[in-house]
Amino acid sequence: MTHPTQNTPVIPFTDNTVSDTPPTTANKLAMPTSGLGRAKDLLPYLPFSKTTLFEWSKDGRFPAPIKLSPTMTAWSYAQVHEWINKHTSTPSEV
Repeated sequence: MTHPTQNTPVIPFTDNTVSDTPPTTANKLAMPTSGLGRAKDLLPYLPFSKTTLFEWSKDGRFPAPIKLSPTMTAWSYAQVHEWINKHTSTPSEV
């Protein structure tokens, strides 16, 4: 005798059909506008890697970090927002 649940997967899988809900940005949090953030806090909002963040900060292409301790570095969210706004093109500039 077979049980009706034998062929049913334990985890229900979904396929990528039209009925799936498209991803939205509504559940993503925005980067804070004040205070300080460490590299791990900034990187989700930046189009480059941690290595580039430190290299560009060192040579002046990105805002300079603030040393909180010998092993802890942070950036001003306000300065990062200014940098992003300065380096983001608008349709009229393209």
